[in-house]
Amino acid sequence: MKGTPARIELHTHLEGSVTPARLLALSERHGRPELPAACLDGSGQAFAFAGFHGFLELYKRVTSVMRTPRDFHDLALDLAAQLRDDGVAYAEVSVSYGVLMVRGLDPGPVQAALAEAACEAQEQHGVTMRWLPDAVRQFGLDAAWRAWECAERAGRGQGVVGFGLGGDEVSGPAAAFAPLFAAVRAAGLGVSIHAGEVTSMGEAARDSIRQAIDACGAARIGHGLAAAGDPALLAELARRRVFVELCPRSNVATGALPSLSAHPLRAFLDAGVPCSLNTDDRTLFGLDLRGEYAAASAHLGLTPADETTMRAAAIAAAFDTVVATQPPSRAGD
Repeated sequence: MKGTPARIELHTHLEGSVTPARLLALSERHGRPELPAACLDGSGQAFAFAGFHGFLELYKRVTSVMRTPRDFHDLALDLAAQLRDDGVAYAEVSVSYGVLMVRGLDPGPVQAALAEAACEAQEQHGVTMRWLPDAVRQFGLDAAWRAWECAERAGRGQGVVGFGLGGDEVSGPAAAFAPLFAAVRAAGLGVSIHAGEVTSMGEAARDSIRQAIDACGAARIGHGLAAAGDPALLAELARRRVFVELCPRSNVATGALPSLSAHPLRAFLDAGVPCSLNTDDRTLFGLDLRGEYAAASAHLGLTPADETTMRAAAIAAAFDTVVATQPPSRAGD
């Protein structure tokens, strides 16, 4: 689409971008040769799981062989190649410091390796990568503070542009983390919080979104599905220009939605909420960003004008202004 803003991605997890080939290499590197068979389908070319709990088990298995800075460096370069092939010019990639630390790994050397990989990604693939460390709700506030302290030490000098919060919304209401995110904002970094992903929580899911924006000052919400059932909340998101990182086919893969046609994309667009599409865990789900927009066009009524609007909104919502200098995507992108 000539003149369309560059394709960028703001909600993608490094750990969820591991390829089958990389899983095999890491399993051999760390003495777990049995692991690929437990994670891949019969072809050996795609990941296999059933339902949300199956996905969580898969996630635990694949991350069990992500142990050294070298491992994360290799994962990052693999992701850069995927982004290049997907026509993505810029990505803010989530890295779970919370999971690293609970597994006894120091995020500091890992982040240094990621910063090095980002330089190589720019040189080799023409892709700009920035990093969004996050904490895990159910690990508690003290653990989140320790994760944030590591992220703050790394800072923008090592490509850290924000700090996030994921995990179980029931176990860890966002408001409990308000002091931490005040510190994040004071340090000049962006705040993105997973909220409203589990619509079965009902009003609690909508309250999770309100806590994220009101108590924590989130500029971006990950998933945000629950907002679609509340016109007042949609209007508030639109008024305050809170950006929502939508991940439609991920939501179907995890069972958060029964089908792609059930995704409330249109409700966000019609309410004027700034938003864009993202892959979330691209290789674990077998997704790419081109496919997300194509599927939304085929099943959710997304128009070319909508896509242009969403791409521009994503650029405006990025936590690093470098994206404003990215060239327009090529015709056909």
